[in-house]
Amino acid sequence: MQVDEKQIALTRSLMAHFEAHGVSRRNFLKLLATAGGGAALSSLIAACGGDDDDDAPTATSAAAAPTATTAGSTPAAPEATPTTGGTTAEPMIAIIASGQDISNLDPHTGHDYSIASTQKSVYDTLLRYYGNPAEIQNVLATEYEANEDASVWTFKLDERAVFHDGTPVTASDVVYSAGRLIRKNLGAAWMFVAVMDETSAVAVDEHTVTMTLKSPFSPFPLILPWLFIVNEKVVREHEVDGDEGEGWLLDHEAGSGGFTIKSWQVGDSYEFEAVPDYWFGWPEQGRLAGYVWKIMRESSSQRLALLSGEIHMAHGLSSDDFVAVASEPGFESINEPGLSVFALKLNNQRGPTSDVNVRKAIAYAMDYDAVITALNGRASLLEGPLPNLGDFVNPNLNLYRLDMDKAKEHLEMSEYPDGGFELEFVYVTGLQIEEQIGLILLDNLSKLGITLNMQALVWPDMVARAKEVETAPDIMAVYSGTSYADPDNFLWQAYHSSQAGFWAAASHYKNPELDKILEDARSTPDHQKRVELYHKAQEILVEDAVEVWIQNQWNNWVWTDKLVYQYTPIMGQYIQPMYFLS
Repeated sequence: MQVDEKQIALTRSLMAHFEAHGVSRRNFLKLLATAGGGAALSSLIAACGGDDDDDAPTATSAAAAPTATTAGSTPAAPEATPTTGGTTAEPMIAIIASGQDISNLDPHTGHDYSIASTQKSVYDTLLRYYGNPAEIQNVLATEYEANEDASVWTFKLDERAVFHDGTPVTASDVVYSAGRLIRKNLGAAWMFVAVMDETSAVAVDEHTVTMTLKSPFSPFPLILPWLFIVNEKVVREHEVDGDEGEGWLLDHEAGSGGFTIKSWQVGDSYEFEAVPDYWFGWPEQGRLAGYVWKIMRESSSQRLALLSGEIHMAHGLSSDDFVAVASEPGFESINEPGLSVFALKLNNQRGPTSDVNVRKAIAYAMDYDAVITALNGRASLLEGPLPNLGDFVNPNLNLYRLDMDKAKEHLEMSEYPDGGFELEFVYVTGLQIEEQIGLILLDNLSKLGITLNMQALVWPDMVARAKEVETAPDIMAVYSGTSYADPDNFLWQAYHSSQAGFWAAASHYKNPELDKILEDARSTPDHQKRVELYHKAQEILVEDAVEVWIQNQWNNWVWTDKLVYQYTPIMGQYIQPMYFLS
C-alpha cells in the first residue's frame, strides 16, 4: 500500500518527540496503532523503520495491537500497582495537601495543575493518559478510527456512560463540548484551535461522533485527553447572558467522572465524594470514598501533617522537607526528572522590563547554580525555553548565566543606566523555592541599583493579575507542566500573541515573526522542518530575553505507603485509581 510521505514524516516526528521524554518506541507504535487500520498502519510503521525494541511486535504483527477496528471493548478500570504489601481497606477519604487553590473548574476555560487534577476527577474524556510512561486509554470512546490522511476521525461512545444526574452521555454532548471549547478559546483550547473549528464535531447518531479537522493531524488522539465532556442540558440551564454557564462552572460541575463536589471552600479545602456506581468502574482492589484537596501554603506544615498522619499526600514540599520525609519509612515518592519549565515571566509591555536591555540585565544577574543548590540537586538547568525534548532543543543558544559584568553592561545600554527603579516580584504564597529564587535575585539586583519588592500571592490572584498588561507583575514566578509532549506545549501557550493574558503568557510578549514561526511549526508534518522552526523560535526568544528560564524541577510529591497511587507524567493527576491498603 502506498504511504503518504507527509504521514511518514509526521510519524517520525512524533516518534522522536515521545522517545525524547521517555516513551518507548514500542509504546509509541502501540498508541499509533489505535489511529489507523491494519494494512495502512503496517505500511506506515515499515516506512518509518519499524520497531527496534527486541520484544516489540514487527510491522507485520503491529496490526494485531488494538486498532480502530479491534479496540471495540472498553478496558476495565485501570489499576494502580501497590508498592507495598497489605490488603485493600474499606473506602476512605484521602487528604491531599497542596499550596495551590483550584481557581476555575470550568473544563473549557481553566487549565493548570490543580485545576486539571480536579477536572479529571469530575469529568470524563474520550481518551486519557495513564501510567508511567504515559499511555492512551479509552474512556468514553470504546473505539475510534481515522481516514487515510488522518483528517476525519470517528468515535464510538460507550453506551454505559452517564452523567452525575443519571442522563446518558450522548454524541450531542461531545459535539457541544468540542464547540464550547473552541468558542471559549481559553484553557486547553490552544491545542485544538489550529485543527478544529466550531463545526468540526458532528453527531452521526446518539453514540457516534465524527470530527473533521481543518487539516490532517495524526497525533489528534494525543490531545483528546484535554477535551472534557459536559452535560449540555445542565450547562444550558445555568447560562447567563449567553455565557454558556461559564460563571456557574467556575465552582460547579456538569460531568460524568468518578467524583462529585461535596464542598468548596476557597483558600481552605475542596472536598469531593466518590460516585459509588461510577459507570466506568473502579479498580478491583478498591477505591476511595472521596478526597479533600486541602490548602496548606507552607511546606513545613505539609511535612508535619504527613509525619503525623493528618494528610496522606503532599504536593508542595520544599527540597529540604522532601528529603526529610521521603527518607522516613512508610512513605513513597517520585524520584525522577519531570518535564517542566520554571521561568520568571517578565512584563514585556510595561515599565522597566519593557526594555530588552533591562531584561537582559536581570537574566545575567540571576545565580542559576544557586537555585539548583537550593533544590538539593533535584533539578537541572534549562538550556533555553524548552525542557529536554531531544533534537527540538537548540544546542547553540547564547544562554544567560550569572555574569554581573554583562548585567551592568546591558543596564548601561538601557534607559536606566544607573538603575534607580523598583520591580515587583510575585510568587505563590508558601512556595518556598520561589521565595528563595526571589531572594537570590534580590541580592544581585541590589548591586545594580535595582530594588526588588517581594510579593506573595495565592495562585488565583496571580492568574487574575496576569490577564492585563497594566496589572501583570514586573516579574512573576511560574511553573509550566506538560499537557502534550511537543514544543508546541511550551511555546504556543507562553509566547504566541493570541495567548497574552493566560498565566503561562504573563510576559504579554508580542512578536509577529515568532507568531508565524509557531503557526508554521504547528502545521507542517516534516520533522526536520519543525526542528528548524523551533530552533529559530528559541533564538528569537533568547535574543529578546522574554523571560528568565531557570530549571526543570523534579516533583517533590510524597505520600503514605498505605495509599496506592499511580504517577503519570502529564499535568494533573488521576485520583480515581487511588485506594488504601489496610
